[in-house]
Amino acid sequence: MKFSINKYTMVAVLGLSLTSCSKDFLERINPNKPVEGGFWINENDAVSAVATVYSPIRSQMYGYYAAYTGYQTMNRADDTFFLIGEEAFTWDYVNFRNSASTAESDFGRLYRGINRANVFFKNIEKVPMDEAKKQQLIGEVSFLRGMYYFLLAANYGDVPLRLTVATDDAEPGEAASAPEAEIWKQVIADFKVAKEKLPVDRPASESGRVTKGAAIAYLGKALVYTKQYGDAETELKGLLSSPYNYDLVADYQDNFKHTTKFNKESVWELAYDGTLSSGGVWGDDQANSHLGMVLPNFIGPDGTGAWFKIMPSPTIIRDFIAEERPVGSDTRFDKRMNASFLWKYSDYQTGATDGKWYGNQTFDDIWAACQEKIKRHPAEELEFGFPKIDGKQGRFLMNKYTNAYMNAAGSNSHYDPAKNNNNNLRVFRFSEVLLLHAEACAQNGNTADAASSLKRIRDRAGLANKTWSGKDDLMKEIMRQNELEFFFEGHRFFDLKRWYDYAQMKQIFVDNKKQGVNNFQAKHYYLPIPQDELNTNTKMQQHPLWR
Repeated sequence: MKFSINKYTMVAVLGLSLTSCSKDFLERINPNKPVEGGFWINENDAVSAVATVYSPIRSQMYGYYAAYTGYQTMNRADDTFFLIGEEAFTWDYVNFRNSASTAESDFGRLYRGINRANVFFKNIEKVPMDEAKKQQLIGEVSFLRGMYYFLLAANYGDVPLRLTVATDDAEPGEAASAPEAEIWKQVIADFKVAKEKLPVDRPASESGRVTKGAAIAYLGKALVYTKQYGDAETELKGLLSSPYNYDLVADYQDNFKHTTKFNKESVWELAYDGTLSSGGVWGDDQANSHLGMVLPNFIGPDGTGAWFKIMPSPTIIRDFIAEERPVGSDTRFDKRMNASFLWKYSDYQTGATDGKWYGNQTFDDIWAACQEKIKRHPAEELEFGFPKIDGKQGRFLMNKYTNAYMNAAGSNSHYDPAKNNNNNLRVFRFSEVLLLHAEACAQNGNTADAASSLKRIRDRAGLANKTWSGKDDLMKEIMRQNELEFFFEGHRFFDLKRWYDYAQMKQIFVDNKKQGVNNFQAKHYYLPIPQDELNTNTKMQQHPLWR
């Protein structure tokens, strides 16, 4: 974060320690370790405590093997394909072979954020500071707690609802699981507090800190997820006009480049800077261990400094090329394709000029470098053939969140953080506000406003004007645009889960030849609570589908 989260995190974590004085002279306070009694004394302490509440969500980029916890488990739907031979636990998640004992769950990290929020709420009233600033900080931490519970509800369902301080920073404490519906109520309550207390705008020095717009966007999303469409439409509509200035950027790729961070489409993004860590992206200092954007190293093609772990699925290519642009357009297909995928334009577009990437490599050069790893997949497992276009075999690689746009040799390597690890993760974009608003309106029968928000998404993609005949027709297109707009942004699995029951979702995965589809069961709607967490908190129950 630009408000020096790296500077504050470790000292404030220590300051959040629950150690306290004892009358017993044998229980001495370590004078070198800050404690509650000596920490919450001024505004700087309060601000540094807020920084620690942001810290756990940054583990979306955690891990030497590059974002293998939060971001990978978010992308376990049918729009991506994970290549064989990788770490066992990552393979298990995307192939639905995971269990309560599978490594690298984010469960504890999410509760770490919640507990730090609860510590903040316990102590903030004792801090002498400007009241308006105090209320703003309360709104900020309310947002973060709501966001952590949002991720718990969406991923785990029934979990403990902890609103008081636990003795362990990383545990929910000895508490029974609450029904998922109760978790969603708390999510909505926290976002409502945040909405009332956060500012509309922040100065550039505070870029990355949440705003009123982010709180309303998340509130609207939670209301859509819980099918409260009337309230969702009202909340999301407010973001479409003054005092909010959100809009779609003209070039879709500007949402994924380090040179266009914090643009007008950004509602909230996580800021990363690989140069801040003493050990680069993989610094030994826990405070700085998640500062680099490592997705390029994770997903980029062979020969680009990357480890080439993910490819687009045949399904996402099929759905992108299903609707061509009007005759006379500058590209044949949806304009978002160039930002989402690396491909040879002249293969499928007459007169197209082919791109050069990664030090002037052609697509043929890059594809050839990837073949050895691609061929490790037996045909019966891979089911991988991209659709043919005009009789020519499809060939596509990942582009979104890689550093191909730099055209620099080795730019996806994590070994040069100053060059390529300074991008941000766009967590919430205005395009999501528009599609959530369109969905809420469609569900409420407000087809005119649904079509208006949907049209803005299609216009940016260069697609022709269309009309829709009622709610069902609109919803079909809204679902399709969610798939295309948010390819590899962690939306697809959760969208399918809320739109379809198990049997329907299973059939979609079968039809789309989803990786690991034969293993997919109703329980995989959720991630299991990790077994070591259940061992620690004996009052907590495993999700019913996983028992």
